[in-house]
Amino acid sequence: MTGEATQRRERILAALAARAGERVSGGALARELGCSRAAVHRHVDALRATGVPIAATRAGYVLDPSADPVVPSAVMPLLVDPLAGPVMWMAETGSTNDEASRLARAGAGEGTVVGADHQTAGRGRRGRAWVDDPGMALMFSVILRPRVSPVDAGLLPIVVAVGLADALDACGVPDVGIAWPNDILTGGAKVAGILCEMAADQERVTWAVAGMGVNVGPVPDVPGGRWTPGSLADLGVRPRRMDLLVAALGAIGRRYGAWLEHGPGAITAAFGRRDHLAGRPVVVGTPAGEVTGIGSGIDPLGRLVVQAGDAQVTVASGEVTGVDRR
Repeated sequence: MTGEATQRRERILAALAARAGERVSGGALARELGCSRAAVHRHVDALRATGVPIAATRAGYVLDPSADPVVPSAVMPLLVDPLAGPVMWMAETGSTNDEASRLARAGAGEGTVVGADHQTAGRGRRGRAWVDDPGMALMFSVILRPRVSPVDAGLLPIVVAVGLADALDACGVPDVGIAWPNDILTGGAKVAGILCEMAADQERVTWAVAGMGVNVGPVPDVPGGRWTPGSLADLGVRPRRMDLLVAALGAIGRRYGAWLEHGPGAITAAFGRRDHLAGRPVVVGTPAGEVTGIGSGIDPLGRLVVQAGDAQVTVASGEVTGVDRR
């Protein structure tokens, strides 16, 4: 498919998404795109072949109101530095992190976004599988090129988590909390997860990829998770995925830029206000064995602090295997 065809299909989809559930005439679309009505029909057929629910009537085309497409050409004009795109979106991919990592190795710039309506090989931390129903989650990865040391980059998942929580706040999601290091919770249920991966030498980070998934619509049953899976729809809050993507990239970009310019202070303070583990009894599995104690925040490098009796233990790499959820 040519670039011109892609652009026209995106413009058609954007026009229909702006009036979901309403008829938009083929003539109006043809005039907007500067093409024939027959060409519009061909592009609509191509969109329908990818699973986009567009009905054709005598009065025009109707996008099913339940559809929630992400249209890069509609998103990109709304983005700002440092995370200003380009945005690439696919109906299906194995893993957006894998695709973004490939692009990062090839030299793609900071702010490049790769997203998909469905992942067939999505994953979380420590090899866990990410499971989604097509079109029900906002799943994307963004390329970052922070000029920091690998040690300082340990705070990056926290930066992204705080930014994503800010965006959910702005979209009306209540009581957004963060469970170290990468789970976003509300009402005790997990509504989003983050996976950061990077390439670095001893002195600096070459590139990083921050991948995230937000359960916008209903979620499939995922047995064995640390948290009960939840969704924004469960809360009665269901923003359009495009709107949430714009909000997330803007909020993460602001937190990321402030961290690089001013250091970790504001990020650790913002995390502290959302810290779901603070003051709770926790059990943390580490390479050196289990740590049991009370969650006591994070340090400037993003490490979990646990008050274990009379000692404070910092955990750089570990798994919270038990937490008092009351």
